[in-house]
Amino acid sequence: MASSSSSGNPIPAPEAVQVLVSLLGDESHVVKGASMAALRDIAAINPPLVLECCSTVSRGGRRRFGNMSGLFQVMASAVRALEKRDVDPPFMAKLAKIATAEMISSKELNADWQRAAAGLLVAIGSHLPDLMMEEIFLHLSGPNSALPAMVQILADFASADVLQFTPRLKDVLSRVLPILGNVRDAHRPIFANAFKCWCQASWQYSMDFPSTSLLDADMMSFLNSAFELLLRVWATSKDLKVRVSAVEALGQMVGLITHAQLKAALPRLVPTILELYKKDPDVAFLATCSLHNLLNASLLSENGPPLLDFEELLVILSTLLPVVSIHNDSREQSDFSVGLKTYNEVQHCFLTVGLVYPEDLFMFLLNKCRLKEEPLTFGALCVLKHLLPSKRPLLIEAVTLLLDERSLGVRKALSELVVIMASHCYLVGPSGELFVEYLVRNCALSDQESNVLENSKEVIRSNSNYHGFQYKRLEVKSGAVCLTELRSICEKGLLLLTITIPEMEHVLWPFLLKMIIPRAYTSAAATVCRCIAELCRHGSSYANTMLSECRARSDIPNPEELFARWVVLLHNPLAREQLATQVLTMVLYYLAPLFPRNIYLFWQDE
Repeated sequence: MASSSSSGNPIPAPEAVQVLVSLLGDESHVVKGASMAALRDIAAINPPLVLECCSTVSRGGRRRFGNMSGLFQVMASAVRALEKRDVDPPFMAKLAKIATAEMISSKELNADWQRAAAGLLVAIGSHLPDLMMEEIFLHLSGPNSALPAMVQILADFASADVLQFTPRLKDVLSRVLPILGNVRDAHRPIFANAFKCWCQASWQYSMDFPSTSLLDADMMSFLNSAFELLLRVWATSKDLKVRVSAVEALGQMVGLITHAQLKAALPRLVPTILELYKKDPDVAFLATCSLHNLLNASLLSENGPPLLDFEELLVILSTLLPVVSIHNDSREQSDFSVGLKTYNEVQHCFLTVGLVYPEDLFMFLLNKCRLKEEPLTFGALCVLKHLLPSKRPLLIEAVTLLLDERSLGVRKALSELVVIMASHCYLVGPSGELFVEYLVRNCALSDQESNVLENSKEVIRSNSNYHGFQYKRLEVKSGAVCLTELRSICEKGLLLLTITIPEMEHVLWPFLLKMIIPRAYTSAAATVCRCIAELCRHGSSYANTMLSECRARSDIPNPEELFARWVVLLHNPLAREQLATQVLTMVLYYLAPLFPRNIYLFWQDE
């Protein structure tokens, strides 16, 4: 060891570092990995030493050193680790030229070593943005096979360092726009992605520094020109990748262009985005993100009234509803899948519309529920969970009509909606009892009933008049809901209503006693008993009043019927959810005063 760092860590001699750098080119992947890890550790301690050794080796390029990717990755780590006082502009310029020289020496695109070289340039830009960008600008003029790679570097830099990049966006656009019209189809996704990243950086910068506006007349002119080209040419390309990337970029640009230009673009832009749903469901997430941005820009702008009437939104809403059912498979939600992200973006779209047209949206969703077409009903119920309206009677009427639906997917969405309605005090009186019984009925589902229910893999026929996916043989993921999942949702929902919503006590008690008697609800007995016990425990201070309410209602089973039913339920002590324990230690204990005196005394003794 030649010396030590100020923190006390020993620093290897230059010769040792040179050996490690040479081992980056070893044939063994294990050796390469070990040497890279060691060099990165050393770079954190003494980045100038690592950079000097790497730059010496890199002069020969790929012809003399086989692992330029590893070499550039180590150099990027070392540059990022540099302290401000250690940054030497001439040396950084030298490294930047080494990286760009390698990139322009090949017609390859997106190779490992190219991505690593781009990472090195981005790292240099974090210290010396003007130096790095001037090096890139040298290769942005005229016919050049490295143009896509250079533009990709600028996109990466915008994503990595918003603060440094955004004030320089005008210089970037002034150089990129003249060559944009001649970009080949194969390279258009790279350029479109770059515009997406640049616009995202502008948005982030405006949020971080709201008092600083960078969108002057020149910038707006550049953005408007790029927007028109992407919308009129690239978004209509026969190549799906080009169309998708163009729509992604347009989705980021809608919030930056002028209000007048956006209004003029809507008749062309909306169908362009919706067309992606018809052609390829796999790009639904990207299309929905762009659609969400478009709705925000056209409906919630501070520059004027909404640019779209509700009637003009109908085609968008009708397209999005089936997307909810396709991308709501809960079994994919554990790892925050693309399906769940799509589902969330769809909900954001409806929430945006609901902020401007709440009543119209509510009636639209109710009408879709009344159609009783599974994908539309399921989607409408999922949206209504987040948009509870003020018109309670209409919602309760529409939901009541769906209580006989057999689709497991619709039943799941309806059960979740019922629980949310209860939390907002929508469930009162007889209708409240009707919905409570609905939850109990689904708690009572047994695995044997799966053969009676409809086939969960229904095929949607595209015979309706909405503009959505052109389904041919596409299964509804809402139909993939299993009995166990639906049962669990309803059991948890009943307990939530009982324990966390005080207003539900008057609906649940003494109505839940009626749910003990029907044989069809036997499988739900454990959950119902637990809910009854919770109600009695919470109301122990006014137990006499609760018992009086029970005796006062003629529709509640008499104590003898209840006691006989609970004795019958005890015949299977190993029933699921410890039914015997719920009956013996909870319900009969709390309700003992309801029964004849000798039974009451017996439970007291026990």
